Amino acid sequence: MDANGLEGPAVVTASRGLNAALLLAVDHPDRVQRLASVAPYMELEPRAAPIDPARLESWRTNWAGFVEPFIRSVFPEEGSEEVIEEMIGIAMEADPEIITTQELELDWSVPAARLPSVGCPTLILHGSADVVPVALAERIATTMLNARLHILPNAGHRPDIRSPEIVNPILIEFLFGDLDR
Repeated sequence: MDANGLEGPAVVTASRGLNAALLLAVDHPDRVQRLASVAPYMELEPRAAPIDPARLESWRTNWAGFVEPFIRSVFPEEGSEEVIEEMIGIAMEADPEIITTQELELDWSVPAARLPSVGCPTLILHGSADVVPVALAERIATTMLNARLHILPNAGHRPDIRSPEIVNPILIEFLFGDLDR
């Protein structure tokens, strides 16, 4: 942000990206003008136990066995096969150590505890067919001070990828529109 001279940009994120964006908005409220989150996911309750080491090992040894079912669950919309195949291809180029390290090193309870401290206008976009329950998006939105929730009918977890023709106008209106309307 400093290198590009951005003093108060809007931040748009998706899924678990809300965790980092939320910390930025809370720790530097003067730096984030608006926050939009598509299909937010965060753990609102502390984990009862650390992540299962067998799950981490399965990511390392059978990445494809995780990727394909996960990507298919992200895009449940009819006619998504081309997007699914493209996303599987991209995911297969990733290193499973990234997700493993993320699970082991990040304290996911920190962002959730700070939800009530986000003061900037926030838009939560969530699909009604998302693998992440709508109830979680509702809890996130109602816990924040200045958030509104927009449910996208029949949309899955990443409607920004699957249906940008629907998501982008909503984002543009929020990011550039008059918030008092």
